[in-house]
Amino acid sequence: MSDDRWLEFWRRHGRESQATDVQSQVLRTSNKVPISNEQWQLTLAEIDRRFPVGSEDDLLDLCCGNGLLTAHFAPVCRRVVALDISPDLLATLAARGFQNVSTQCMDLRDADFPEGMFSRILIYAGLQYIDHAEAVVLLRKACRWLRPGGVLFAGDIPDRLRLWSFYNTPERRKLYFDNLVAGRDVVGTWFDAHWLEYLSLSAGFASAERIDQHPNLIYAHFRFDLIARR
Repeated sequence: MSDDRWLEFWRRHGRESQATDVQSQVLRTSNKVPISNEQWQLTLAEIDRRFPVGSEDDLLDLCCGNGLLTAHFAPVCRRVVALDISPDLLATLAARGFQNVSTQCMDLRDADFPEGMFSRILIYAGLQYIDHAEAVVLLRKACRWLRPGGVLFAGDIPDRLRLWSFYNTPERRKLYFDNLVAGRDVVGTWFDAHWLEYLSLSAGFASAERIDQHPNLIYAHFRFDLIARR
């Protein structure tokens, strides 16, 4: 949320998208078409493969949206704290009635929790809404929030080295440069994977690794994942 336009965007989108399908509510779409159930099941399987969560885990789901991933993990872990800026999207999650899920409506940048509160932290398709300086602060805090042996999974991160795989036509490239002049990118912040790996190590994580996404995932041509272990 490197500028408040993202705060306003997600508050407005969360409110105005209530009558749409659950994937469109969190913009899991391609050319405004929501991803198929098969693609979503592949997404979940890939996250599970890289980021196993079990019955003893306490999970923090940052930028949780309407709780699609919270709902996936809640039945298999001890508890989930789900945080998002949109009260309407959080209400959609709360309506599902998970007894081990608590929600917090706040700006990601204001989040704070006791040291060692979680064994798993997830931020999926959310890192792009903060800038590089805010990412430094977040990863330093996330490392403190994790217990020794804990894992951070940052997923669906826009890859700075594959910027032109997204802006892949003359019209799209013009849009990119116009938005650059205006100080706004339609995706948000693009990250270099090595930058995030070095940041994770500097923040106190024992290891950090860029993960290439499965080629059949909807945004695999310009995004990557990151695993950081405490």
